[in-house]
Amino acid sequence: MIGVKSAPLSSILILSGERKMSHCPSATRLFRSVLRLLFVAGLLVATTEGSRVFAAPATIVVTGSIQDAIDSVPVDSAERVVIEIPNGVYTERIRLDQRRVTLRGESRDGVRIEFNFPRSEYDKRYDRVGPGVVNLFGDDCILENLTIENTQPSGEHAFAVYGQPNRLIIDNCNVLGVGGDTLSLWNTAFGMYYHRNCRFQGRVDFVCPRGWCFIRDSKFEEVDRTAAIWHDGHMDPSMKFVLRDCEFGGVEDFWLGRNHYPSQFYLLDCLFTPTMADRPIGVVTDLEKVPPQERPLYERKYFHNCHRDGDDFPWYADNLPTADGAPTSEQITPAWTFDGQWDPESATPPSIVSTETSEDSVIVQFSEPVAGASDARVVRADGSAAACKDGSGTRRLTFAGGNTASAPARFVPAGPQAAYGTTATLTPRYVLEQDLPAATPLKHVTIVVIGDSTVADYAAKSPLQGWGWGLRAFLDERATVVNEARNGRSSQSFRAEGHWDRARQTDADYVLIQFGHNDNRGKGPGRETDPAPGGDFRANLRRYVEEARALGATPVLVTPPMRRKFDESGRIVADDGNAPYAAATLAVAAEEDCPVVDLNQMTRDLYNRLGPATSSALQVEGDQTHFNPYGARRLAALVLASLQKQLPEWQPFVVQQSLTRP
Repeated sequence: MIGVKSAPLSSILILSGERKMSHCPSATRLFRSVLRLLFVAGLLVATTEGSRVFAAPATIVVTGSIQDAIDSVPVDSAERVVIEIPNGVYTERIRLDQRRVTLRGESRDGVRIEFNFPRSEYDKRYDRVGPGVVNLFGDDCILENLTIENTQPSGEHAFAVYGQPNRLIIDNCNVLGVGGDTLSLWNTAFGMYYHRNCRFQGRVDFVCPRGWCFIRDSKFEEVDRTAAIWHDGHMDPSMKFVLRDCEFGGVEDFWLGRNHYPSQFYLLDCLFTPTMADRPIGVVTDLEKVPPQERPLYERKYFHNCHRDGDDFPWYADNLPTADGAPTSEQITPAWTFDGQWDPESATPPSIVSTETSEDSVIVQFSEPVAGASDARVVRADGSAAACKDGSGTRRLTFAGGNTASAPARFVPAGPQAAYGTTATLTPRYVLEQDLPAATPLKHVTIVVIGDSTVADYAAKSPLQGWGWGLRAFLDERATVVNEARNGRSSQSFRAEGHWDRARQTDADYVLIQFGHNDNRGKGPGRETDPAPGGDFRANLRRYVEEARALGATPVLVTPPMRRKFDESGRIVADDGNAPYAAATLAVAAEEDCPVVDLNQMTRDLYNRLGPATSSALQVEGDQTHFNPYGARRLAALVLASLQKQLPEWQPFVVQQSLTRP
């Protein structure tokens, strides 16, 4: 069974029962239902401080199955939940889909989650748990003080930890096995992982992150003469695998590492035992089959102050100055590794970005999602207070009440350890009482989108959607997207048929403009246009830009996405018919000093990185032009990522963390 309590422990709510109850399916289902109801009601996070009631991360104490404890947490829970695991051996495989969950062992060596599960067994019969002993799919999760071991005895691939999480912390843990791929975190496009003070053991590629990874103060034990570490950074040239103050040991002539894909290794202040082979981190892909301009991406291995117990080998001599940007050792921090997207070592609480008012509501926006705020208040200048009515667990908290004629003055959480940032960090970051920025009226933004079928909205249950539809998934409630794009239209026919006249009736703040697909040669009279200098395609785009500005809107040009056609080598065909229209769009943007999103280049890069098979998930079968809903969201995320860099005023309207879960 499971016990549940709040933290900090001013008062405790315990739900418990006989251990045998966990083996009774009906009792277990009932208990999980009770827990979920308590979460919804907020009872699991109720604790007192004097006469005040405030929220804090819930704590579930495992007294039986870890999976039962996990399953008691609602999948859509916005609060952090700490699952405390007492010392003992837990022979089970577990799956964590929920976000913001901490699995915290009583002691690193005392808590053992173990199972004999070679990957070949999973491949014989897939199940919902996953191929590893611990399977992680939620964002902002933390593993602390645990031993996780895949106890299968052979050298085949066998995951101790597997998953596709983002912003995952593994702290003070043992992750063990004797097979390959012991720690396999494979969120290939967006994954960021941080590990500290851990022990890793396994065979070939036993620590093999895809994405960004930073590891410090950890030990690696290779049980065979195979490569210990591996990295896949092919989805973004900035992806890095940084190892600082780590120790590597193993059997005689173990190999330090290898890579099959574009990668970027940084080893700083690391120690190697005498048993390490004189064999550099090597590329095991035939680079003759890789385009020459991409080959350097496979060879990025950088070292600083690394030494072997005995004579040093020349291949790990200091070479940081040869890395992009020539970073110093001091500059290579977790925040640098993750390109400023995440700092797991930060102790800085979320900041208040803005305060807005709308009728009797006060909306406080933070720099990241804030939970534990259900009982927070906004105190107005006259001392009256507005209570939190919505938004705990998000970055925007809405308050109502008090004297609406009096300005919002201070944010007051229910206690000093009540409201907290939800992004995973080593230490909790509590939001304290503080003054609010001067309030402004609630600002809404209206975005009109014009273009063709790759942009358009389709029926709700259609297998197709355009990226204009996908924008809504990443924008908050203040942004309205009016998608006037129409299937089959070109820059010429869209205007000729009156669609631009209709679009102009909307009082837009921004107009996003993408044409090209139906302007291609061969589309017939009334649609096809000439993209050359002096041609009508460029003239049409200029006119859209000028007329949008005349309406008081900011125009944004977007180049047409590539058609997903691959050559025999698995690369996107270079002479796609949209290429001249993309070049013309970029030229007009430069001439008109207009923001431009180069979706043509972005989709080319995306398709090449995904390859023919994986990229097919973006479109319906047999269609190389249009997008399914997932593909539409993926493109919309690309559009917004580019727009935020050019137009920073978009940033407050974008739900940032949603961009990595399209």
